[in-house]
Amino acid sequence: MTPIDQAVFPSRSVFDRWPWWGLCLGLAAVMVVSSLLVGFRLPYWAHADQDLVLAYHGLLFNQGLPQEFFDHPGYTYFLVIEAWYRLLHALGLLPVITVSGLPPAADTAAYDAAWQNLVEAGRALSIAITAGFVLVYAALARALVGDRRVALLSAIVLAFGIGVTTQARQMRTDLLSASFVVTALLLVLAAVRTAPGWRPVVMLGLAGLLAALAVVTKIQAIFLAMGIPVIALLFGRRFAPVPRLNHWLAVLILLAVAGVAAVPAVALIRQGIADAGHAMYPYHAVGGGLSGVYQGIIVGWVFLGMMVHAAVWRVRPAFALACAGAVALGLALGVLALEIRPHEQNVIAVSNLIEHMFVFTTWKHQAALGGEQQVLSESLFLLLAKGLWRTLAIRTIVLHPDNVPQTVVVEWFVIGGAIALWRRGERLAAVQAGFLLLVAWGLETLFSLRGFQRAYAAYTDPLVALAAAWVLVRFPGLLERVRSRRWIYGMIALVVLVAHVWPVIEGRRLPSPAGQCYWIPTYMKHVETFPFCR
Repeated sequence: MTPIDQAVFPSRSVFDRWPWWGLCLGLAAVMVVSSLLVGFRLPYWAHADQDLVLAYHGLLFNQGLPQEFFDHPGYTYFLVIEAWYRLLHALGLLPVITVSGLPPAADTAAYDAAWQNLVEAGRALSIAITAGFVLVYAALARALVGDRRVALLSAIVLAFGIGVTTQARQMRTDLLSASFVVTALLLVLAAVRTAPGWRPVVMLGLAGLLAALAVVTKIQAIFLAMGIPVIALLFGRRFAPVPRLNHWLAVLILLAVAGVAAVPAVALIRQGIADAGHAMYPYHAVGGGLSGVYQGIIVGWVFLGMMVHAAVWRVRPAFALACAGAVALGLALGVLALEIRPHEQNVIAVSNLIEHMFVFTTWKHQAALGGEQQVLSESLFLLLAKGLWRTLAIRTIVLHPDNVPQTVVVEWFVIGGAIALWRRGERLAAVQAGFLLLVAWGLETLFSLRGFQRAYAAYTDPLVALAAAWVLVRFPGLLERVRSRRWIYGMIALVVLVAHVWPVIEGRRLPSPAGQCYWIPTYMKHVETFPFCR
């Protein structure tokens, strides 16, 4: 227990009696048991999109066959599921890990059993990733708020938010993507609140790598990634100058290494832009002369944010350049990961991410967007306005009582806490918490273009949980007074309870798998017809 913990929470509760690692392992154990008991044994076709496609790519990659699915594009996840299947096979836990190893579809029982094993192995990977993600979140949240009780409560909210609980019971590329980009955000926040030195430089380099990998995994992570510079600016801290940190030679070496990595990474992106005409799906122009240009604007946005941060918080030039070099190196390495198992379509999707996302937005909103000739249009902004209205209406429950996330009560707590902080003069803390909430709502509005899917909350729930922790740590009395503590614990218990409602309902209302048969021949060309499609 840190001195801050002892000063703020002197009472001997379970948070004090148990070591930090014990609390984290306990939370992970509860997450694992919850996921195993509810949803793990569902039929392999219960979440055919994406379970079957992702399991299929594990077979493809282990067979040495090329990637066939590029919608997300999912690249990093396919590398992970390939290695996971190979590990389980080496341990004797998964008999079939290649397409050619599948039993004949004529033997229905054996064929179904093979796919059940593959999908359950994928679900086990999801459980492991979600547990690991929450533990990393808990550790970084504790570093940010300085108190383990608040950090753990925040981690519980994340663990049983609608996003993580949905992701833990399925195979989805968003899980890996959200884990990467949220961890990148937390690393950046920890770095900007750490005294200058090589430790924050390393953290920023790792954050750049994870942010790039998040986008390579699922390109919609770009929206949260672009919010990181602004959030970091709000959460910055000014430190006294330390002359001995002016190691210019080391800084120049780091910049040189970053430059060496950036050259092929930039060339790869430029090649992807040039090859946009070879995309699997026809792309629309972005509009406003932004096609082929906005990619540079995104990169410029990141480094402009770092320059503004250095100016506002008076960061010394040597340290600021070291941080910029670390981020550039991390981003470049993340992009170059596309070369581990190269495929032109992955590079095209990542390089033209706005055009690529718009393809699937038009599929969802064919009537509104089907006739548009470019991405930026009045119809698109009208859809975003409707999405914003629905996002805000859900928070009232009364105006939109359908599909209300359990974390809405946590959002109310953040709003009330931010108002209280503002009124007592802690306006920066109020703005910080409020901005995290606004970013979460903005992301949900953007994601509405693909429909309000519960799994997408994996990108937004961490922001809500962190905002709640940022508020709660400034009201230590709430956890000391019996009545208020019971209300807070009750709120979190409600989140945990409701987290199990939808999985139970879905398990009792399984859709007919025949409804998935129309897309399977397109996305899974190397397997025989599934029994439920005959």
